[in-house]
Amino acid sequence: MKKKKNDAEPSLFDEAAKKPPRRSGKKTSAFLRRSATEVMYFRIFRKIILIAVAIISSLLLVVYGFALVYDRTGSFTVNVKGQEIEYNISLCENEDFLTRSSMLSSEKIAKLTNICGNELPLNIDGINGDHSNERYLAYTFYCKNMCATECALSYELSFNNVTNGMDEAVRVRLYVDGEYTDYAKTRSDGGGKEVHLCDKTFANINVVCYGLVNNVLPDAIVRFTIVVWLEGDDNDCVDSVINGSIKFAMQISARDVVETQNG
Repeated sequence: MKKKKNDAEPSLFDEAAKKPPRRSGKKTSAFLRRSATEVMYFRIFRKIILIAVAIISSLLLVVYGFALVYDRTGSFTVNVKGQEIEYNISLCENEDFLTRSSMLSSEKIAKLTNICGNELPLNIDGINGDHSNERYLAYTFYCKNMCATECALSYELSFNNVTNGMDEAVRVRLYVDGEYTDYAKTRSDGGGKEVHLCDKTFANINVVCYGLVNNVLPDAIVRFTIVVWLEGDDNDCVDSVINGSIKFAMQISARDVVETQNG
């Protein structure tokens, strides 16, 4: 049996109308007051969510920007670290130092293919600036003592952004004023130091070497050349390694001359 129109269930608004009004102000029911409070909380919560999303999005954009810039920089950078007041050293790609800088970077992103180190050009230490190609990375630069006192140059050569285990087969040759040393990672089979074109092993998991050039006179210039290649005669030089990537960075700082003991 259908209910009559007058027998229909009361609506929420009818129920709300039966609630006693507030002592002052407009006659707003408790039901409507609760709804307004919920709406206010919802709006506040929505604003908080929107602000949080905006902050997270901004941070992601900043991180992406840094990653994009980093990915587009060359395979090697060198910078002056922790410049002390009493020392002043500068970098340049040419020994005339017509332009001076606290940071230098290779212009190319090297995509290395394997090569035997014995095939490297004999004059690879005699070409200024970035002279890399598809077979090796090569970069020559100069560091000058600009102050009026003698100093020592301390340097650290490190690497990062390694993919596909490229560091397993890579060789790093560092020239300091014409004298070079070849570096390589220890053998992956646990056999210790590499036997082919390796004078010293990497200092640690991310550092090729540390070094010191002592007794650098005022206005004296020290020439550095870094050469990086994939050693084709290394047992770890496989196809997957060739498709990898690696970046190098060098930091140079000036310090007091280290006193040496004779005899």
